[in-house]
Amino acid sequence: MSDDKAPFAVSRRVVIGAASAAPMVAGAGAAAPSSEAVTRCAEWLALDAEIDRLGLRWSDLEAVLVRQKRWERMTQEERGELAPSEEMDAIDEQLKPLFVQREAWLEALPKVHARDLHGVVAKLDVALQVMGHQQGDGYDLFKATMDELRTVRCPHCGSPVCKS
Repeated sequence: MSDDKAPFAVSRRVVIGAASAAPMVAGAGAAAPSSEAVTRCAEWLALDAEIDRLGLRWSDLEAVLVRQKRWERMTQEERGELAPSEEMDAIDEQLKPLFVQREAWLEALPKVHARDLHGVVAKLDVALQVMGHQQGDGYDLFKATMDELRTVRCPHCGSPVCKS
């Protein structure tokens, strides 16, 4: 996995996810990310996607157990005897360090300076994702503003201000 002391130490799966997400966040097609902010944000978004993937798998396993085995009526001991619960336990163990890592990376992102508009938008994408998890006050306004930012054009040349 990763070294908890390094603020952006990454697992192989997160690196692969970030590599595929960075061009999307940067709006650069297949080109390399334009800044450290874009790279770090792509890593955070890839980590968040991995957490979501594992959470969905856990949920799928739970649904199967509830449907087929009457999970909600079983004792802890009976639940432990079922094979899907072993995978659920393994997912729980995988998720614990990922949650810690995601929080550490989120705390580090404000210190990463965005040197261009793509970096700023990448940081806003992470903020939007965090707000999406929480669906708190301001989420709808923030989301609408991000959608608008993606469509704004330069008044001089007409090109998109941001391509993410």
